[in-house]
Amino acid sequence: MLNYEPMKQNVYDYSFEMRRERKRKITFTLTLSLSVILGLTLFLNIFLFPVHVKSDSMESDIARNSAVFVTPLIKTPHRGDVIYLSREDNLKLSWYSVVVNKVVAFFTAQQYEPIGYTKKMSGKNSVRRVLALPGDTVYMQDYVLYIKPKGESHFLTEFEMCSKPYNIHIYSVPVEWDGLGPSSNMEEITLGKDEYFVLADNRVEAVDSRLYGAISSKRIRGKVLLEYFPFSKMRTF
Repeated sequence: MLNYEPMKQNVYDYSFEMRRERKRKITFTLTLSLSVILGLTLFLNIFLFPVHVKSDSMESDIARNSAVFVTPLIKTPHRGDVIYLSREDNLKLSWYSVVVNKVVAFFTAQQYEPIGYTKKMSGKNSVRRVLALPGDTVYMQDYVLYIKPKGESHFLTEFEMCSKPYNIHIYSVPVEWDGLGPSSNMEEITLGKDEYFVLADNRVEAVDSRLYGAISSKRIRGKVLLEYFPFSKMRTF
């Protein structure tokens, strides 16, 4: 009768197997994490990215501290579209600075970009509504924009020209404010090629094309699609 002795596993072999398995799990976890971060970063830069609205310039439809989703795929706006504009001072950042800003913005939910930050209004990105397109003639009376499209003979109000309804924020200001901030009236102007006239919904306080003039398509970073926070005010644009 043959006697079989149980094989004894060498403790060093066992330790090696454990180390190899642990290394495999760590490698898999790191690869998966990096793939998810890379995928989200690409998605948020190519298809859709969140923007934290820190001002009350678009009240009452988009209040201060709201959050919206912007798609960079749409950079030729229609009348009435809400768009995301790059900073007015046209600061040019190096590729390294752009990468750093994108990484920091990703991990801070678009709250902060460390390079190029300034408190000046001209150094901030902004959300505005496109109301006049290239070739349009416009003027403003009592904070309401009147528009005559290229080739037409009559002016209509912005509300008659836009297919989607929206609200503008207007209130009476003290007499001593006369001449301060954006005007409630504006003389007639005609937009040139690749010129868009943008306004804030808060017509009394916010800075827009009444002060810095028409903007070109180069400043348009994308179209606002959805306000997703606060959840009680979720809406599409």
